[in-house]
Amino acid sequence: MAIFCLKNLESLVSVGERLKKARENQKMEMQDIAVKTRMPVKYIEAIETCRYNQLPEAKAHRLAYVRAYAEALGLNPASFIYQFSQECNLDEYHAPHPLMAIKLWPLGSLTNIFKSTAIACLVVGFLGYLVWQINGILHPPKLIVYSPSEGYVSTNLLTIVQGETEKEVRLQVNGKEIMANEQGKFEAEVDLSNGVNTITISAMKKHGKTTTVTRHVIVKAEPKNTEAPDKLGMNY
Repeated sequence: MAIFCLKNLESLVSVGERLKKARENQKMEMQDIAVKTRMPVKYIEAIETCRYNQLPEAKAHRLAYVRAYAEALGLNPASFIYQFSQECNLDEYHAPHPLMAIKLWPLGSLTNIFKSTAIACLVVGFLGYLVWQINGILHPPKLIVYSPSEGYVSTNLLTIVQGETEKEVRLQVNGKEIMANEQGKFEAEVDLSNGVNTITISAMKKHGKTTTVTRHVIVKAEPKNTEAPDKLGMNY
């Protein structure tokens, strides 16, 4: 009759733990292994902690790092490479193609980048245009009067009003509508009378905002002699 007995099986020690234990037994630091193998310390730490996903994607690189680590400790790398292949299932592992990485990128591809950039530019442009329109509605139009200057004294009963405003505004001088050219410049003749004359120039937007400038012109014109000649004083 066969007799069965229970035997405690030792748990399998990972490649990383084996290499770490061998390193510590030889009183070596990770930096020592890095100098001997020219491996980055972060990869040595990844191997010892079994965080193999932090190693390079290529299968050959992963195996080369494990081999170099074992050889640096003077160990036979064959068993370590075999166990590492089993732990990582490298027989069925295929590193992603470089182009696949682009497809898995959050934006998808360069085309999506251009699309996203174009959409962002359109949104920013639309918002900027909207702010510009609102600003144009809320602010009164520009109105600059070059002549006549305030308090101008003249001996003529006629003056020229010159200035500049914005395009597409309604322009009036003393209530009379005038036109501005394509650059917004305007010019109009205004009849005056002796004494103080008030000239009011107004620029009005379509939405009702108005800018008004007032000029006062003083006229001191010589009165014309309209009396008939004195016939009694004429010589015959």
